[in-house]
Amino acid sequence: MRLLASLGRRIDGLSDWSGRLTAWLVLPLTLAFIYEVIARYVFTRPTIWAYELSYLLTGTLFMMNLARTLKLNGHVRVDVLSQHLSTRANAVVECLMYAIVFFPLCAALMLNGIPWALESWRMLETSMASPWRPPIYPFKTVLPLAVGLLTLQGAVAFGRSLATALGRESHGA
Repeated sequence: MRLLASLGRRIDGLSDWSGRLTAWLVLPLTLAFIYEVIARYVFTRPTIWAYELSYLLTGTLFMMNLARTLKLNGHVRVDVLSQHLSTRANAVVECLMYAIVFFPLCAALMLNGIPWALESWRMLETSMASPWRPPIYPFKTVLPLAVGLLTLQGAVAFGRSLATALGRESHGA
């Protein structure tokens, strides 16, 4: 159990680290927006790259923070049922939801995302959304990477819920 708790803390740390690291993408995203607004409205010279850069960075920021958000218990939940259940009963429901919904969804995303990213790298794919045509293969790699981190964090959350459901001490974040 100590080994699992230690592994869980390491995965928590990885989720925190990846989320905090990619949070810095807000800086170039903000600077790109500021530049675009000034170029467009002050100089009447909009850029060809700001829109595309904004959705690539925003997508990366969103995806790479999924695991950290799960660690912080920040994902949206429907509490209609859970507010009427005991802590152990809630843990059982969470375990079932992880098994029935979360892990199969993560598996489907990985099974489709890895070949999608590999093919993009193979062809050194560029975007077709603007004349700028930036390389997008690094951004397509974000999906399997983010889902991998999310799956690890989900395994930790599942383990903690299972411990609670079984009446054992849960090693919370």
